[in-house]
This record gives sequence, C-alpha cells and structure tokens, in this order.
Amino acid sequence: MLKLLEVEINEEVKRSLLIVYAFSTLTFAMFLLTRVTLQNFFEIGFFIEFAFVFLSLRFYARAHRNRNYAFWGVSLVLAVYILLKILHFTFIDYNIFILYVSFLCALFLGINGYIMISPLYFPMVQWWEYDFRYRGDLVAKAEAKDQDEELRIADIRRGCVSILSFKSKKLGDSIKLEIPFGSRVFIMRGQVKTLREDIPGRPIRYGIKLDINTESEKKEYLELKKIWSMHNKARIRRKFADYKESESTSEV
Repeated sequence: MLKLLEVEINEEVKRSLLIVYAFSTLTFAMFLLTRVTLQNFFEIGFFIEFAFVFLSLRFYARAHRNRNYAFWGVSLVLAVYILLKILHFTFIDYNIFILYVSFLCALFLGINGYIMISPLYFPMVQWWEYDFRYRGDLVAKAEAKDQDEELRIADIRRGCVSILSFKSKKLGDSIKLEIPFGSRVFIMRGQVKTLREDIPGRPIRYGIKLDINTESEKKEYLELKKIWSMHNKARIRRKFADYKESESTSEV
C-alpha cells in the first residue's frame, strides 16, 4: 500500500535528523565499549547483542524517517536497553566513561522523542475508535486558497493542530480555521507543515503550525486546547455510559 508522506524540512526536522545520527552512533559505541570493558568478544552473547543493537537502531531510523508509530515501540526497547547498561555499570562494574556515554544516549533519545511527539509528526490518534460519536475530534470550517470546507481537528498541542481533510493542500499553504464550540467561534491561522495519507480514499492528515504572536491569540489557543481535552474526556465518558445502558437494556 502506497503511503503519501510529506514533511517540510525546517530547523526542527534537521535537528531531529542530526539527533538520530548522533544517538545511533553513541548507542553502537556504548555497545562496543561495554564489550571491551568486559573483554567479551566473539561469543554467542556478543553476536546476539550485536544483532539486537544493529536491528533496533535500523528500525528506529526507518520508523523516524517514515513517521511510523512503531517508532515509539522501538524507542521504548532502546530506552530499556540503555537503562540496563546504566544500572549494570553503576552497581556491578562501575565505569564512569560508559555511564557518561549511556546518559548521552538517554538524553538524545529523550530530546528526539520530545521533538517528535507533536501533532506535526505524530498526532494523537484514536486508532481503536471507529465510531465518530465517541471520538474527540472537533468539527471546524477551513478557508484556504479562497475555498471553504468542513473538516475535523484531531489533535491540539504545542502550538500545532492536526486536521483531517479530503481536500488537497500543499506544504506551506496558509489556512484559516473556524472552530465553533457552544456559543463561541475560535479563529486560528497557520501554515501546512506536514501531510500524510495512510489509506487512499480516507481523509488526509495535515499538520498545521499555528500563528500565535499576540497575547489574545495565545489566550484563545489555550482555551481551545482546554476545550479539546475536555471534549475528549466527555466522549470517553459518554461511550462507557452508553455501553452500561446497552448492557442494562439487554439484561431486561
């Protein structure tokens, strides 16, 4: 299945790529240093760990490049691996140099995770929820290139939003969002920074970097973010309430 993925190459993306290279180099160096320290070469354990480190780093880089959500699973595995090294060379075979390299690996892994956990790159997606009645998406109207459309906002965090739209947009396009909620209408503006189409025929997911330059825009954004979070929780509570009601009805 062909997956469309486009990301604007900005300073943040470049920084993340450099961190991936630095992290991979340091992690492999940490593996070699531990083997040199323990003087444990060309044994079955050496080859198993070598394969584990090589494949894990390769999957990590590939998942990062393709913005695959397996990125978080591989990150967790590598975090556990680094933690085990830190514990070993702190309490069993103390080695300050290996600890220094291990902490650098953990630092780079954490920084890259923080960069990537953004609606631009890895929006929070309720993959398990197919019923739109229980999804936390906000309905919005958008104006881009003098065309109006209705779309859904799936994620609001870190000054960015992730929208679901059937209409085609290009990286760098300006967009105006109108998000009605209750008696209010929130108006936000921004630019398209990322786009991905996982399944042809389904909505395209766009990452929008919002223009938040004034105190009033910041205040409106924070209110909208709070509403989105409350809306998410309300939908989850509604789902469980409907589930309990259906169970009690079936028992009767």
